[in-house]
Amino acid sequence: MGLPIVTLLTLLGLSSAQMMSQVMVAQVKITDAPYPVSNAEQLNQVVWTVHGTPTKEAIFCVSEAPVSQLRFVCTDCMEKNITDMVNVLNSAQDITRRVGFPAVTLRDINVNTNWSGATIICQAALNGGTVDSAPSAVEVRYLRQPHVVDSNGQSPVLIGNQGYRFFVECVRNAEGICQQSGRRKTLKCNVQSNPPATQYRWLKNGSPSGTGAEITIGTEMIGQSIQCQANNGLHDESNMPLSQAVQIDPYSSAKLLKDNFQQLQSSSPFLANNRIEMNQQVNLGCQVEGNPRPIVYWRMRKQNGDVVDAACPQGLEGQYQEMAPEGARSANIVRLTALCSLRISNYSYSGQYWCAACSQVSQGEPECSPSLETPGTSSLNVQVIGAPSNSDAPPSIEQRGPDATVLVHYCAEPMPRPPREIVFSIDQNDLQVGQSWENFHFDSAVTNNTVPNCYIARLTISPVREEDQYRQIALKLQNQFGSKQIPVAMDALLGGDSTMVGRMSTFWIYILIGVGALLAVICVITICVRRRGKDHPDYNEPKSKANLNSREEFFDPSQDGGPRLYAQHPPEVTSYDQAVHDAYMAYDPRMSTV
Repeated sequence: MGLPIVTLLTLLGLSSAQMMSQVMVAQVKITDAPYPVSNAEQLNQVVWTVHGTPTKEAIFCVSEAPVSQLRFVCTDCMEKNITDMVNVLNSAQDITRRVGFPAVTLRDINVNTNWSGATIICQAALNGGTVDSAPSAVEVRYLRQPHVVDSNGQSPVLIGNQGYRFFVECVRNAEGICQQSGRRKTLKCNVQSNPPATQYRWLKNGSPSGTGAEITIGTEMIGQSIQCQANNGLHDESNMPLSQAVQIDPYSSAKLLKDNFQQLQSSSPFLANNRIEMNQQVNLGCQVEGNPRPIVYWRMRKQNGDVVDAACPQGLEGQYQEMAPEGARSANIVRLTALCSLRISNYSYSGQYWCAACSQVSQGEPECSPSLETPGTSSLNVQVIGAPSNSDAPPSIEQRGPDATVLVHYCAEPMPRPPREIVFSIDQNDLQVGQSWENFHFDSAVTNNTVPNCYIARLTISPVREEDQYRQIALKLQNQFGSKQIPVAMDALLGGDSTMVGRMSTFWIYILIGVGALLAVICVITICVRRRGKDHPDYNEPKSKANLNSREEFFDPSQDGGPRLYAQHPPEVTSYDQAVHDAYMAYDPRMSTV
């Protein structure tokens, strides 16, 4: 029996050694041709070139028997957020039958340019384990269509039915002819590629006009079209990718000719010192000209220094009235009047207004005069006056331990003057600045430094009591133009739901306490009655021996030959017993009396 066991162990040992030998000997390689693995050369870099879709290069994964299930695997696609490569790698075709050894291939695949830098391996299955090839780095080579851009990288303006446009500055003489003294414009040939483009060519009206990545043009290009070509070695010189054509037009910078600001401030509805009452209408106007067609932005500087768009349509959406050419003005110059209608509805309209004439000469920021951030020599100052009103900020509260301060925001011009024109009303009790009532104190009314013509009234509660949430509080304001009362919802500020809900909750608490007390009294009486009932007759059972005398005790047949009621001495009935009996009767009317 010892020999067969030794022989079996020897065979098992040989089998394990053979398996280890196969694992150690088996090779897997990524190659550019379907050669046997022993003759194939591992690719350290996989290059795919995009000349359109799909790519023409093919790669192979080869190995030797007895491996199986060859597949391409991306080792770092998750890290690099490359999500579309996995499905492409899984589409590899098995060509083992055709070539006579384990092999798969990837060909005619759609390559994404963001795959560059990823790492792939080829993996094979062998005896329950896997064998991996050496890693290969992916590089995708491509060159996209170039584009003509300006020196800031901005694309040309696309004008409907006219195509792309760039503009060069045109300074016209008395005859309306563009002079060469205008600023020249630098254009770039912008292209995305890997490797970077090294060869550029410029074309004027379709004919070669220069080389290099940039070109500078002036008024000599007005009315001409320009294109560029680029190459990084992936294309023949005679077939380099070509950009779209861009038309060059004259550019007369937009400028402000005149406005009506001075006229507005010297007439109704404006009052002295640029003041204007609320709910008035103001129509601003600016006359501008330029080529391409100018656009106007209406700007406003608030009293706190912030610069924002005025409350009227801006830019391309603005309201314009175009004027016909006249005199020596060139037909290419567009002159128009921009309008801005303001309805002075609140104090936020106070500030400094101006208009900026702008030219959209690229898809970037417009070129404007005066600046969008700083007014020119002419502007309109507006100071809104009127009755007190609510601020955009609702009443708020600041809590500090047991104390709290209520902040009420309001706006007014002129400012309500203490003590009589600004008053806190607390349950019909008026507090002027500095006065107190119970735990309330009117601290102060201060200027809001972030909102023009607005203020903050401060009411301190020290300490805060539960009943304060039910107080009826309002801030009463007044100036020469009118009055305003701003209610303060104390239940919301102090965390309650509403005054009515709070009061109803207290009412129901009292009701529940009363019902509970009544039930307690009934329970005490019931317990006492049941305990006493053990020593007294059961009025529901007239024949009970414990409570009534027997028939023999009640009737005496010897007298007058008939039954009669035997008059025994009745038990003495005390006032307590009578009360207990009455309680039984009230508790259960079915009980009978004795």
